[in-house]
Amino acid sequence: MHNFLADLRAPHILNGLAGTRFRNVEVHVSIESTQAMLVTQGGRDGRLVVADHQTAGRGRAGRAWLDVPGRMLLFSALLREIPSERVPLVSLAAGLAVARALGPDARLKWPNDVQIEGRKVCGILGELAPSGEYVVVGIGVNVAHEPGELPDELEATSVRIASGTTPRRDDLCISILKELDAVLASRDWLPEYRSLSATLGARVRVDLSGQTIEGEATEIRDDGALIVEGNVIVAGDVIHVR
Repeated sequence: MHNFLADLRAPHILNGLAGTRFRNVEVHVSIESTQAMLVTQGGRDGRLVVADHQTAGRGRAGRAWLDVPGRMLLFSALLREIPSERVPLVSLAAGLAVARALGPDARLKWPNDVQIEGRKVCGILGELAPSGEYVVVGIGVNVAHEPGELPDELEATSVRIASGTTPRRDDLCISILKELDAVLASRDWLPEYRSLSATLGARVRVDLSGQTIEGEATEIRDDGALIVEGNVIVAGDVIHVR
């Protein structure tokens, strides 16, 4: 195994996730997309695919996702038995799990980002399989980037930049997935999500197809929808207006 994968050990991740649903772990040096692999192939509940590098990673709305080998934690997890009314909440649940794992400085930008000091440290992509039988959640965390390595226009940061320390990626993966397992088993985590939200109370602009809504984000409903000036937003790009 390459030295740069010394902190992405499948047996270590598997051992760390004992007692959770995540009992099927594979780690790849390079793969097109952990997300596409799971959406296409399926598998048992809790199947986990981790990659050091993705050649065709993607973010929300089909955007390309750029990564630097050795710098990011990239993984997708397959979740079965998610009630249909809870499917829209999976991305929010994953965000909360990441925020818990990263510590008290992490904040949540609805619906798919985790931020530290207003800069993106993690992106999340939740997808329902075409069959409707399972959900795949993809998580990408900026872990080991040094100052100057992330383009300014991304308004991004990394765990290393924000905290001065660089966790092992497999340890961080374990922490996030243990939290996700706990959040998914709970029914009352939305108040905690709201308390960590950087979006609630902020002035935002939401770009929808053919329409732009701007105003204060006043509520995150129990179904995960965002309320902006009385408008119900179930999906869309949310920009915090400074």
